[in-house]
Amino acid sequence: MQSVLVVLLVLAWAAIAFLTFGYAALVGKVRALESRGSTSSDPARRWPDLAAPAAAKRTLALVVSSTCPTCEEAVAAWPAIRRALSGAGHRTLLIDIDNSGRWKDADAGEIRQGAELSSPLLLAYQPALLLLDADGALLSAEPVGSAETLTALTAEHLTSAPVTASTTGVAS
Repeated sequence: MQSVLVVLLVLAWAAIAFLTFGYAALVGKVRALESRGSTSSDPARRWPDLAAPAAAKRTLALVVSSTCPTCEEAVAAWPAIRRALSGAGHRTLLIDIDNSGRWKDADAGEIRQGAELSSPLLLAYQPALLLLDADGALLSAEPVGSAETLTALTAEHLTSAPVTASTTGVAS
């Protein structure tokens, strides 16, 4: 009976050692992938045709799909937002991720067909707001769940807050 317990104890320690080394190898691979995928110096993670106009400016791209009901709300809010962003010197564009052509009459400004971007950008959600720098490196891809979220995500890129309604000076 005691020899069976010793064997089980040795097997348990061997399993612990095996799992520890396996976990360490997995952590090493994940860190390598993170460092490779998150650097803007990686040429495979750049889209020069989507680059911002200057080093201090950004490209803000709204990614939409014709099968997305929330995209309608985001596209309806996009014209006012894009005018404010363009006034601050940023580049704005709308990316039609499924190449539907549905958004061409939406007063959306520059519209790009982007079916080829869905896989490299790993966009599992639409609408999304992409932020790119002057080299075309992707800085972020944020989900946009509403027009309010889109406004909040773009607000930090404005030098002055856009006027969306007349103010009366009365606190509400």
